[in-house]
Amino acid sequence: MNTMVRRILVCAALLLASASIVLAVPVTFQVNMGVQRGLGAFDPAADGVEVRGGFNGWGGGTTLTPSAGNADVYEVTVDITGTAGSQVEYKFVIIQGANVVWEGNVGPGGAVNRSLTIPASAQTLPVVYFNNQSGPPGVVAVTFQVNMEAQEDIGNFDPALHTVEAHGAFDNWGAGITLSPSSANTNIYQGTFNVNGSPGMVIEHKFVINKTGTLFYEGNVGPGAFGNRTFSLGSPPEQLLPVVYFNNFTNNAGAIPVTFRVNMAVQVARGLFDPASGLVNLAGPFNNWNTAATPLTNSPANPYIYIGTVDITGVSPGGNVPFKFVANAGTWEGGNDRTFVLANSAQTLPIEYFDRIPDLGRLTISQNPNPFDVEITLNWPGGVRVHVETGRSLTGPWEEIPNTLGASTVTVTYDQNPGARYFRLVGP
Repeated sequence: MNTMVRRILVCAALLLASASIVLAVPVTFQVNMGVQRGLGAFDPAADGVEVRGGFNGWGGGTTLTPSAGNADVYEVTVDITGTAGSQVEYKFVIIQGANVVWEGNVGPGGAVNRSLTIPASAQTLPVVYFNNQSGPPGVVAVTFQVNMEAQEDIGNFDPALHTVEAHGAFDNWGAGITLSPSSANTNIYQGTFNVNGSPGMVIEHKFVINKTGTLFYEGNVGPGAFGNRTFSLGSPPEQLLPVVYFNNFTNNAGAIPVTFRVNMAVQVARGLFDPASGLVNLAGPFNNWNTAATPLTNSPANPYIYIGTVDITGVSPGGNVPFKFVANAGTWEGGNDRTFVLANSAQTLPIEYFDRIPDLGRLTISQNPNPFDVEITLNWPGGVRVHVETGRSLTGPWEEIPNTLGASTVTVTYDQNPGARYFRLVGP
């Protein structure tokens, strides 16, 4: 009997025959609070330290405690559930009673959040400094630089009438500083501001065209085409930032057609989208993030794939363009915006799954002890158009298991040795 059970319990195949292994892996987080303590921003006797992220719904309760080897280093081990190789974002926070102090932009390249790749086994992350501040504060003469040539070429900037400024967190988004043409290249405008802060501190900023009192700020020019520019403060006495183009616009390439594609099959299978009446739209800076301005239509080859082409202007080839898909003019995809790099000519983007959900979920198999026959219980995330099929090999033939359409569990009974069996979730 045991031999027969082992042979029958084999695997669960998911939609598109792609299986995901979901793990619960212990990950140890570590953060050095020494600089914050020295700045008076953290009191070990009164304040707490937590880590919050996608693994705990960005909520509280995951408290770090001082390391035995270094009282300034706080640590905690958390079981992270997810697919090995996928990304999880997080941040450290200081708890001061009812006040929660979050880190700023601390991710790679100035991204908003830190991130980790879910490992296949236990992992201890390197020690980082809270807010990436690794040393005592000091004054750094920071020189900002921006190239205005493309803006002048397209008529957005007239050096005889307009000025260029840098605004940012370095003066709490106050008046900023006025930049002047470089002696080496008059298209490059420069200006220096004395920034008081700790090395590694991330500072947000933007460049601004001042047209006789009317200010025109750059758009989404930060990492991944989001928000503000950022830089990590260096050590005293001075720091020269690299030259960037205003609004990241390096040349006027005109309108470049981009074709977007999204697969709604999983949403249909789960009953979250009705292809007969539902709408799929595209939103991004190219339509002011309007949820109804850019409708997508069904592909003739696949009714669950929605397609649309948009002429992208105001972005140079090589620039990042953010976007999201929207269902029924109001249901946004979760998580951060999608982005793509604009090509020099017409381009078609890869097919994406709505909300980044590429399959029907995890199908689990368990054995029910029985001395007379073999009972297999299958569990899966339910969906109105999802059912389970079984076969004797991964290549089929497959046959539907009765009473599984729209359900989330079923028990299959075998009273004799059927050989190997495979199970899979199937949608429309």
